[in-house]
Amino acid sequence: MATADSLLTSAHPILSCDETKQFEAGLFGGDEAKEWSAMQTAGNAVGVAVLRDFQELGGFPGAGRVLVLAGKGHNGGDALLAAKRVATDFPAARVDVLFASGEHRLRPLALRSWQALRHAAPARVTVVRREELAAAYDLVLDGVFGFQFHPPLAPELATLFAEVNSLATGLRAAVDLPSGLGEPGAFQADFTYATGVVKTPLLVLPNAGRLRYLDLGFDTDRAFPQAPQRVLTPAVLTCLRTWRPPRSDKRTYGHLAVLGGSRRYPGAVLMSVRAAVRSGTGLVTAF
Repeated sequence: MATADSLLTSAHPILSCDETKQFEAGLFGGDEAKEWSAMQTAGNAVGVAVLRDFQELGGFPGAGRVLVLAGKGHNGGDALLAAKRVATDFPAARVDVLFASGEHRLRPLALRSWQALRHAAPARVTVVRREELAAAYDLVLDGVFGFQFHPPLAPELATLFAEVNSLATGLRAAVDLPSGLGEPGAFQADFTYATGVVKTPLLVLPNAGRLRYLDLGFDTDRAFPQAPQRVLTPAVLTCLRTWRPPRSDKRTYGHLAVLGGSRRYPGAVLMSVRAAVRSGTGLVTAF
């Protein structure tokens, strides 16, 4: 069975925004080459994850339409690179890009991401203004603000997000954090893709939708070994992927009791028992 130590290494620290800023400053040290490598990894990971989640809707349409809301910094770069992945995988997809602060204000790596997207699909990428938004999009990627956003949300951005939130959209995806956090008029996400680190606001934000943690290989444990909150990774199941000793039996792997429910409403107990059996415990008793 899993030990406390193995569970710790299979669960990554959840950090505050200030802790994340501190961690990334030490990780990158202002090295643009390292930051660009991480941005490419993050953007690609978001694109892959979005397309995977789109399977719940029957898959991304071959000629789907994407809207990217891009800020001037790293969050915008991640969103632009995620759109690049979608446009590369779907050669008939079209991408509209709205620069929340203007294209001329893009920081170096965000500009580099924008150039990469245009190079990947030059005839299918269009810069749009708020009044030029389409009535519907298959996918909206929010990359306006990252974890360094400080309230309040500017009125013109609240107006933009309100309009985008009202569009007919297949899936609204926020990169790292939904822009505006929980402020009135903030972006309403169906999914939020936490890149590299899960930030504490995601645990309480009402507009974050379903949370996806994208592990980018950052060694956050070394910097925050005593973090009280953690997110589980697939590695937590590693101990269940090996052969069990041939001389063991069910009692070797624990006895789990499930207590709950009434005879009229057995659903919760049934789901709990099925999950318990799949967890690897040796014996399950339902009460």
